[in-house]
Amino acid sequence: MSYPTTSSPQKSPTKIFQDKNFYIINFVTLMGILGGTLYNPVLPTIQHFYQVSEAQISWTSTLFQLPSALITPIFGILADTLGRKAILVPSLLIFAVGGVFSGLASNFTNHLEWRLLQGVGAASLEPLQVTIIGDLYRGKSLGIAMAFNASLIGMSGAIFPLLGGKLGEFDWRYTFLLAAIAIPVALLVITMLKLPKRQHHTHKFELKPYLRNTWSSINQRPVIGLLFAVISLFLLQTLCLTFIPFLVTEKFQTSEALNGVILASMSISLALVATQLGRLLRHISEIKLLKLSFLLFAIALLILPFVPNFWLLFIPMFLLGAAQGIALPTSQALLAGLAAQESRAGFMAVNMTILSWGQTLGPFLGSIAVMFWGIKGVFYASAVFSLISFAVFNYLLTTKVLSFTAKTIHISTPVSSLPPTPNAPPEFASVTIVQPPAIGQLFHPETNKTILLPENFELVTIGKPNPRIPPDVDISDLPNSGVVSRAHAQIRFDGEEYYIQDLGSANGTFINKYPLVPGIWYKLKSGLSFSLGRRNAVTFVFQLD
Repeated sequence: MSYPTTSSPQKSPTKIFQDKNFYIINFVTLMGILGGTLYNPVLPTIQHFYQVSEAQISWTSTLFQLPSALITPIFGILADTLGRKAILVPSLLIFAVGGVFSGLASNFTNHLEWRLLQGVGAASLEPLQVTIIGDLYRGKSLGIAMAFNASLIGMSGAIFPLLGGKLGEFDWRYTFLLAAIAIPVALLVITMLKLPKRQHHTHKFELKPYLRNTWSSINQRPVIGLLFAVISLFLLQTLCLTFIPFLVTEKFQTSEALNGVILASMSISLALVATQLGRLLRHISEIKLLKLSFLLFAIALLILPFVPNFWLLFIPMFLLGAAQGIALPTSQALLAGLAAQESRAGFMAVNMTILSWGQTLGPFLGSIAVMFWGIKGVFYASAVFSLISFAVFNYLLTTKVLSFTAKTIHISTPVSSLPPTPNAPPEFASVTIVQPPAIGQLFHPETNKTILLPENFELVTIGKPNPRIPPDVDISDLPNSGVVSRAHAQIRFDGEEYYIQDLGSANGTFINKYPLVPGIWYKLKSGLSFSLGRRNAVTFVFQLD
């Protein structure tokens, strides 16, 4: 993969908070979160109102998430072809209508039908708000905008359950009627949101190449591993949001307000741990953190049914929040880097679809577990699922070190059967000699040392001496080489381009401080810096001579 560059003018980061566009898009973000979290504390009350089972009431969550799992890519294509507002405004209005009428429904079937419609409106909100932020901002401004948006999601995830619990004490319907706020948000989008002018493309959109390019970027074992982590983590997250209120209501006869407090504690833990993620990443790699999150999920889910009193509930809730605070931003950050490819739009659409499938399957699979094993069985089964997910993710992200190091690529040169004629016209004077490709080299700025790569090779391994795979590039004599693994990274040459991959090293490989996903080949360009280990421990500049 390669990294995108831009030459567009960057807004000053300080001006973001003076930009009305920024606040409108964050209102859109809040609408999507409101539809998926506000009602969770009152699910037991809704169940009693409609006189349905715990398995049936979980369809309130499932049907809301289902459209996102099915039609998100379609909305992405439409937004690219018709324009952002042309999709965003109708989506907000559909979201509002579906939410209001699902709260006013007199029977359970109508309630579910309106929830499904509301889900159709919500399906485009999250991908569109991320896309529009990318349209509006660049460079540092983009980073600040994304960070603020992520913190807003974390804070609203804590506040909305509290608000939903309080509203439920008056009437559970209020948790759905608040969707009407999306109507004034739609009016703000129409009248005040200013987007960059769309570039009109003369080429016709072709679906088959679009799908083929997207599939080629996804059909890699580490990418499949990360997408598997996404679907598993979001499945566990929505399962917890749906069934924890039923468990605590059954065990401790909690009110809607207390259910909101319990769910909010998980979101607060998520936000607190997420703010410390930078410190954690100084010592633990992204892949190891994802593995840790599965173990935390398993421990917390196993503890929950055994908690003997209400106050001890906050221990597993903290662990659940910590698992999400570690895993969700880490997985999305890794995938965001992988999305910087030619098929970026399709790739991210698939990511959002996989995420939505996780959110949809959580309540659905939980409802099946309830029917067979009861409410406690949901959490036992989920703990087992988390451990299985850990094993699968570990298998998919275990990088195989290729053993055909330093093999030569034979580049043939054209041979002419006729010798050049000295007096021939210029067009027949000689054949064109194909120049050999430029030779790659690694420049180490700290020591001013240059390491030449072989002139014609297929693969070289970077590391330190070891009996299993002797490195082709031995860097054991460089400063800070202690952070470098024995088989740390590999560089591949296909006859035209150079690529680098991390081999699952202990301290990681980084390009522009972005961690490389083990097993993924990243394109190297002349002048690009990469480092082995964190904080630029051993840094090289790739050059072509």
